[in-house]
Amino acid sequence: MRHGVRLLVLLVCVASGWLLALMVGSASRPLWAQSSGGYALQFYGNGVSDIDRVKVRIDPQVPADVGGDFTIEFWLKTTATGGSCLPGSSGAGWITGRTIIDRDVYGNGDYGDYGISLAAGRICFGVERGATGTTIYGSTNVANGQWRHIAVTRSASSGQMRIFVDGQLDAQGTGPTGDISYRDGRATAYPNSDPFLVFGAEKHDAGAAYPAYIGLLDDIRISNGVRYTGAFTRPTAPHAVDGQTVALYRFDEGSGTTISDATGGSPGVRQLGGSPAGPVYVADIPFSGALPSATPTRTATPISGPLPSATSTPTASGPLPSATSTPTATPTMTSVAFTATVTSTPTRTTNPTITPIVGIPPLKPRAFLPFVQKP
Repeated sequence: MRHGVRLLVLLVCVASGWLLALMVGSASRPLWAQSSGGYALQFYGNGVSDIDRVKVRIDPQVPADVGGDFTIEFWLKTTATGGSCLPGSSGAGWITGRTIIDRDVYGNGDYGDYGISLAAGRICFGVERGATGTTIYGSTNVANGQWRHIAVTRSASSGQMRIFVDGQLDAQGTGPTGDISYRDGRATAYPNSDPFLVFGAEKHDAGAAYPAYIGLLDDIRISNGVRYTGAFTRPTAPHAVDGQTVALYRFDEGSGTTISDATGGSPGVRQLGGSPAGPVYVADIPFSGALPSATPTRTATPISGPLPSATSTPTASGPLPSATSTPTATPTMTSVAFTATVTSTPTRTTNPTITPIVGIPPLKPRAFLPFVQKP
């Protein structure tokens, strides 16, 4: 009987030691881990020599090469001036603005092409298919040094085109219908520019008449459907990857030349250069605290005063056959309770650092410019 009691006491002590170890171990582990990303790209308008831009190859075909129904949306922060837009019956009216997104081809598009630019602080969006096209021009000044959400949509069946600023309809019109994607395997004399989707610069570096974008861009999402047909609530968090998303560029890499696509299908390359060199990563983002870098810590705090002690004092009449002593086992177990305190410290800060471009002369008025054939 006494041997059985000793064994029971030993098992209780061992089990309580394991329990205490598990509690301490779990208390020292973080509850979750999350990426500490959180950047935007700053472009400086160096529109020469294939620099200061992001390039996404679209031939061979990748999902980012949309040509039917599509929505392109992004966040923009700028105070840039200059650039011009020619709304109307030409799909090339956007190319004299400060190029934000360029999916042009040199000359008339086979299937078609499109582009988005900033002209006198307003958004300009053009679509062209062959010799027909349309450019629409927004009315809202978005170059006010604040983060603005921009979305453009295009319907392949109706040709309907729209511009939205912060969820509000800013311009609309009717453009060409049909497929405007880049024709796969298309022969070109410009292999370093034609088969690319470019962010932040005019892809052909055709000259000062086609200025590059100056400012910040973040969270560019390309979708293969018309997401918005009327006013919508301005997003308060980064764009999500869903069933319509074909490419999403968060610009959260922080270093290196590779630009990741959150969907995995259409990665890009950061072409750094110029003076000042761009595009560069900056911590100024549209979502203050939206994507925190969570580093939780658990603090073990013992509760004052022991819990009830378990004391076993077995007795038995008569000695056991081989026992030379009769110790009394008196284990005392004191439990320590732990409380968990989770601390999440966001590392994404909002410190605007727009650097104006210096040394780029303003465009001459069109009345004094010779006729320039669209590249």
